[in-house]
Amino acid sequence: MSQLRSRSTAPPPTTDDKKPVDPDAGTLPSDHYKSHLSPTRFWLRSKLLPYIRMETDILASLQAAIRTPMLDFYFAWTANLASHTFYVLMLPVPLWFGSTLSRDLIYVLGLGIYITGNLKDYMCLPRPRSPPLHRITMSSYTAQEYGFPSSHSANATAVSLVLFSRLCDSRDQISSTKFTILASILFIYYFSLIFGRLYCGMHGFLDLFVGSLIGTGLFIFRYFWGTAWDMLIFDAETKWGRALAPVLVVIMYLMLINTHSEPVDDCPCFDDTVAFIGVLIGVDLTHWLCYNTGYLTTNSGDPLVIFYDYNTLGLLKVIARVVLGVFLVAGWKAVSKPVVFTILPPIYKRVGVYIPRKNFEATAFTKSTTRQIRSQSISNLDNSGDNIGDFNKLIRGIADHSKTDMVGPATDIDYYEMLDYKNKNSDEPLPVPPRRAGVFKPRFDVEIIGRLIIYGGMGPVSVWGFALATEYLGLAK
Repeated sequence: MSQLRSRSTAPPPTTDDKKPVDPDAGTLPSDHYKSHLSPTRFWLRSKLLPYIRMETDILASLQAAIRTPMLDFYFAWTANLASHTFYVLMLPVPLWFGSTLSRDLIYVLGLGIYITGNLKDYMCLPRPRSPPLHRITMSSYTAQEYGFPSSHSANATAVSLVLFSRLCDSRDQISSTKFTILASILFIYYFSLIFGRLYCGMHGFLDLFVGSLIGTGLFIFRYFWGTAWDMLIFDAETKWGRALAPVLVVIMYLMLINTHSEPVDDCPCFDDTVAFIGVLIGVDLTHWLCYNTGYLTTNSGDPLVIFYDYNTLGLLKVIARVVLGVFLVAGWKAVSKPVVFTILPPIYKRVGVYIPRKNFEATAFTKSTTRQIRSQSISNLDNSGDNIGDFNKLIRGIADHSKTDMVGPATDIDYYEMLDYKNKNSDEPLPVPPRRAGVFKPRFDVEIIGRLIIYGGMGPVSVWGFALATEYLGLAK
C-alpha cells in the first residue's frame, strides 16, 4: 500500500543532518521526569507506566495477526475523522442548515481537547513503544503527543453519543429502516476510530478507556445541563449581568489556558487546546450577541438558528450556501494568520504584555524583528497539522503515503526497552538508536493570543459572516 519508512534502519543523525530526529513524547529516561515533575505527578506516572508498557506485546501480537495493506489504508484515513482539523472544517456545517447541533459538538469537543490535553501534559505518559509496534499514521504531528489519555477516543465517544441522542430524539420522524441505517453508520464510525487507534499502534487499552470515559462524561454534562449553562451565559437576570457575560466568558477561558499543565517534552497538546478554546470563545460571544440582538429570530424564530428550509431555498441555493460557508471559514483562516502576526508582534514588543508560561519566551524580551516573529509564528501554525485555508497542503499531506508507516526507537530509553524485547524475539533485526533531539523549540506568547484570535474568529465568521453574506447575495431565503 505504501512505502515503508522505518526510523529503525536509519543511521544515527549527525551534525550534517538537515533535520534532527524528534524524540517521542514521554520516552526520555525516568530520571528526566523525576527531576522535572512534582512528586505527585511522578508518582502517578510511575504507577501507570508499567501498564502502558505491559500492553505493548499484546498490541504487537494483535497488529501482526490482522495487519493488511487494505486495513492500513482504511484506518489511517478514518483517523482523520477525529482530527481537530476535520472538526473545525465540519463543525460550522450544521449551523448553515438551521441546526443547533454545532453548539453541542463544539462544547464536547472543545472541553474534550482541553481535558485530554491537560491530562496528557500532566501525566507525560508515552504511546505504546515502537518497535515492536508499527505506527500507522498520516500525521507525524499526532505522533509527537503523549499517549494517555486518547483524545481521539474522547472525541469519537462524545461526538457519537451526541449524534446518537439526536437520532433517538427524531426517531418518531423517520422510518425504522432509516434509523437502523444511520445508527449502523454511526457505529462503524465509532468502531473505526476506537479500534483503529489500537490497530495503528497509536494507543493502548488504558488510553482508550480513560479517553472514552472523558467523552462520556462531557456528553452527560452537555445533554443534561447544556441548556442551563447556555442560559447562564446568554440570559442573565440583570442588565449588568448580561453586559458582563462576554467579559466573564473570556476570563474563564483564559484561566483554563493559564492553568494548563506544563509538559516535560515538546508536546503540541497545548497548541490544540488553545485552538479549541479560541473556538469556544468565538462561539459563546457570537451566540451571546445573536441571543441578545434577536437578529436571527426574524427569519428562523430561534435566536441561535440561521434560517434554512430546503423547499424555500432549492438545491442550487443550498449548494451555493455550503460553498459560501466553506469559502468564508477557509478565507478567514488564510487571511487572518498573516494579518494577526503582522499586527501583534510590534504591540507585544512595545507593551511587553505576555502570558507567563514556563519554556515560553516573551516576545517583548526577544531581539527578533517583527518579520522574524511573524514568520516563525505562522510557520508554527502551519506545521501543527493545521492546514485549514491551504487545501493544496492538506491534500498533499493526506496523499503522502511515505509518512504512513513508522517503526523504531526514538530515544535511548526506547532503545533499551527494545533490547529487552530483542531478548524475547531474537529473530528480528536490531535497530540503531538515533540521538535525542534535545531542548524545547522557542514558542512566543504572541502565538497564544494570535491563535486565540484566529480560531476565535471562526465562530463570528460562520454565523454572522454567513448570515450577512447570504442576505446580501440573496441566499438567505
